[in-house]
This record gives sequence, C-alpha cells and structure tokens, in this order.
Amino acid sequence: MNNDELKNNAAFQNLSPEKLQFLMSFMNQKKSNNAKDMMAILTAFSGKAKNQGIRFSDNETDFIIEHLKESMSPEERRKTDMILRMMRHSR
Repeated sequence: MNNDELKNNAAFQNLSPEKLQFLMSFMNQKKSNNAKDMMAILTAFSGKAKNQGIRFSDNETDFIIEHLKESMSPEERRKTDMILRMMRHSR
C-alpha cells in the first residue's frame, strides 16, 4: 500500500497529522514473510507508538496487521492469525 492509498482509506480519514505520519513511516518499512518476524516488527512498532503517546484503535490495528500479512504465504498467514488469537485471548 502506498501513502496515497493510506491517506484515502476511510478508516484513516480522521487521524491526527502526527499519527498519520507515524503510520505512513511504518507502512513504508520492509515487510516480513514469516509470522515470527512479523510479530517482532509489530511489537517494536507498538512500543515505539506507545513511547510517542500514539494509540491505535482495534480497527486500525487490524488494518496494520493485514498490511503486514500481504506478502506472506497462506501458511504463514494462518500462523500469524493463530498467534494473534492466542494473544487476544490472553488479555
């Protein structure tokens, strides 16, 4: 997804300029092809956002995860979904 697609996505129309810039810089990073690396990237992203006082809604987080899964094989997507389900149930 390029920056124009992100800016034009209805889910992100009401973001603050700082949050949108943070998200765009994240989306331009290299994606991983496996679940383990994707989770490390997502954890680092989450920590960086938290340190900057940026919080993402569940819908925004789901969109980010789907973006990260774009380059994964179906098997790695299933692994990622399984990890995410386990993480959500442990909250």
